[in-house]
Amino acid sequence: MRNRFPPALALLTGGLFACFSDRPSTGPEPPGNGTDVAIRNFAYVPPALTVAAGAVVTWTNEDDAAHTVSADDGESFESGIMNEDGVFELTAPAPGTYEYHCEVHPFMTGTLTVTAE
Repeated sequence: MRNRFPPALALLTGGLFACFSDRPSTGPEPPGNGTDVAIRNFAYVPPALTVAAGAVVTWTNEDDAAHTVSADDGESFESGIMNEDGVFELTAPAPGTYEYHCEVHPFMTGTLTVTAE
């Protein structure tokens, strides 16, 4: 039996169906308003978080590689090495903006913004 659809039409319809995927978006994560940060795929998710002073912020390492949560100023907070499933909890310090990174993978960066209670 002969194919009733020309190859170009089959390619076009196949391409249209490929556009509708349940695969997650790979774009940037929006800023978060909760108190949890995942470390996933060598990134902090969300990369920016806003919390009230005194809130407990929790970072959980979902990667199979070791990471840290290290304040850029070198003194506000430091998780130490977190292996897979490692957790770091921080009581949010004084109001301000705290930039942080991973000591093992310096390209990983995040921002914690602390507001007055």
